[in-house]
Amino acid sequence: MTSGAEIVAAIALGATAAVVGRAYQYGLMAGGRRGVVRAMEILSREIEATMNLLGVSSVGELNRSHVKFR
Repeated sequence: MTSGAEIVAAIALGATAAVVGRAYQYGLMAGGRRGVVRAMEILSREIEATMNLLGVSSVGELNRSHVKFR
């Protein structure tokens, strides 16, 4: 996963976990431990923003209807 929106979509489709290795690696390469912390903060904000746009306040409210397939 590379964005908070992708994580939200995965959860809405039934995932119980998501791998964010690339975001973690980018943060690590860019700034060591502080970079990883920053990457996780960004992902957290993206998840929160996506859920706000969907009108849900918890991951338990997410379901397939929140994902639009192209």
